[in-house]
Amino acid sequence: MDETRKKQLLSIIDHAKIAIENNEELSLDYAKILFPSERKEYELNYFGKETYEQIVSKTYAAPLQEDRFFGKKNDEWVNKLIFGDNLQILKTLMEMKNNGLLKNSDGKDGVKLVYIDPPFASKQDFENDEKAYSDKIKGSEFLEWLRKRLVLIREILTDDGTVYVHLDWHKAHYIKVLLDEIFGEGNFRNEIIWHYGTYVGNTKKNFPRKHDSIFVYGKNREKRVFYPQHDGNPEADANYKRWSSYLNEDNEITGGNYPKDDSKFDGYVNRFIKENGRRPKKNDVLLRIEGKLVDSVWEIKSVNPMAAERIGYPTQKPEELLERIIVSSSDEGDIVLDCFGGSGTTAAVAEKLNRKWITCDIGKLAIYTIQKRIIGIENYSSFAVYNAGLYDNKKLDSFGATQWKEFALSLWNVEAMKKTVRGITFDGVKNGAYVKVYTPQELNDLGGYITEETIEELYDRIGTSVGSEIYIIAPRGKFAFASDELNGDGFWNVTFNILRIPNSMTEKLTDGFSAQIQASDNDSVNDAIDAVGFDFIRPPKVKFEIEKNVLHIISFDSEARIKGKYEYKGFETFSMLLVDYNYNGDIFNVCDVFYKTDFVDNSISFSCDDMGKQIMLIFVDKYGNEFRTTYLEEANV
Repeated sequence: MDETRKKQLLSIIDHAKIAIENNEELSLDYAKILFPSERKEYELNYFGKETYEQIVSKTYAAPLQEDRFFGKKNDEWVNKLIFGDNLQILKTLMEMKNNGLLKNSDGKDGVKLVYIDPPFASKQDFENDEKAYSDKIKGSEFLEWLRKRLVLIREILTDDGTVYVHLDWHKAHYIKVLLDEIFGEGNFRNEIIWHYGTYVGNTKKNFPRKHDSIFVYGKNREKRVFYPQHDGNPEADANYKRWSSYLNEDNEITGGNYPKDDSKFDGYVNRFIKENGRRPKKNDVLLRIEGKLVDSVWEIKSVNPMAAERIGYPTQKPEELLERIIVSSSDEGDIVLDCFGGSGTTAAVAEKLNRKWITCDIGKLAIYTIQKRIIGIENYSSFAVYNAGLYDNKKLDSFGATQWKEFALSLWNVEAMKKTVRGITFDGVKNGAYVKVYTPQELNDLGGYITEETIEELYDRIGTSVGSEIYIIAPRGKFAFASDELNGDGFWNVTFNILRIPNSMTEKLTDGFSAQIQASDNDSVNDAIDAVGFDFIRPPKVKFEIEKNVLHIISFDSEARIKGKYEYKGFETFSMLLVDYNYNGDIFNVCDVFYKTDFVDNSISFSCDDMGKQIMLIFVDKYGNEFRTTYLEEANV
């Protein structure tokens, strides 16, 4: 280090000390000088930006718990519709890839194609300097929120995989720089301009905004699945007009009838000879005219309000758009992922094109919308709906010992690792400390309960040979004491941290946990939400009455455990009501959704004139818990 650099650092440290003493945030410029980037090219810098390695290592993997299944149970692959925060789900998929559980048609591990249509962070209002500064902070938080997901997406992709990132004008320029950092600028393939051509209207201050950008990146510049596309209108192709007399009924020119004196066509003949090592025969296809080659500007209309595919979900994308993407960048049997599931267009099109698919969303409305959409496809493949981050405790009872232990380790983000110390076998490591998991089956063999004497015997056998902290995981109700920590009243050199499943979430270990917040109105359906950690389903308690097609909520009470503490609240925790007006007693098909803001004096009027004898109602609280009930119409007569 030279003298100039040394003086610069000492000066910065002095200024930083003064700022801290005055309770001021350090300037980002200080960090740039103290810790210069190792990257030699440009990058986007902002407060709170984590390293690639930190994102991969710190993110919780939320284990998948099957909630309901559709189709045949004996299928080798089951398509996946997952309710939960997509960051934790992406980490789980990364682990599935590493364990060989994500296989494509060519045997490669991972996801072959990812399409995402994330929220655009567009609710920004720059009316004054103070508000503008506030929204810039929100903007950097959004960038890091999305960047974390892009980092894990890269980890999940196959080496020849492709990601399509769909954005509008609000943040596209920032996200492009982040994508260059994560995937490498050399792996940028296209900027697709989707011109959706809706009604323009009159504008006085700017040109009408009628396009989105879709950035396309490959994981590896040498490998990438890609099939050029044509617009399907052969008559508009110049070759069609030039050689129409040579075309057969399939718009093909074969070796038995081609323009032998046309120098332009000689190129197609020579290419055939080079690829096949011989002259073309009578039935060999030399040219197939399928229309103009599709370029990077796509003229595809948005979903028409009267179209059959229209399902009324906000920001629904047209199937034609996703069909072009999926056909271009995957083969039949490949895995397609959309971790912002929304209306389910990606999953629906992938299903119709014989691809495997995984999709997820943090909104209950999206999950039920996608479920209904897939079931509506004739001869759909098997799929299951999973929970990730919000679990059903009752279903844990059906787990075998191995499955229960795997779930427990995943739940608490424990690295699985068998280690025997002085006759005691540990199951993993968390934060550098050993973890021992007791399954219900093991506890039955040990007499059923873990007592303070059980922990003391552990301490006597291992002492400090495994460090100053040990984690004990076991089912709730199997501990004969209430404490979350045991250390022999301070006389031991080891602290035993007690983790109960389902709901011993101490504040010490769950300080960073946040809930899966549901939408309370139509505008917040696609809000960017970051839910970290896990919780267990606690159905809200609901009393209601229906009279003359008017539903009135008499009382609504729900609870959630956030950061180690329970929260109990009334109607303010209500999110939405989902209704199936013709429930068949088996599958819930959402027909209508009423948000909290739609209710007047806790009441709502049903607008459906074609209600069946049995209605199913799902009341959802803002944490994603459900109260399900059926209502017989004749009971109201």
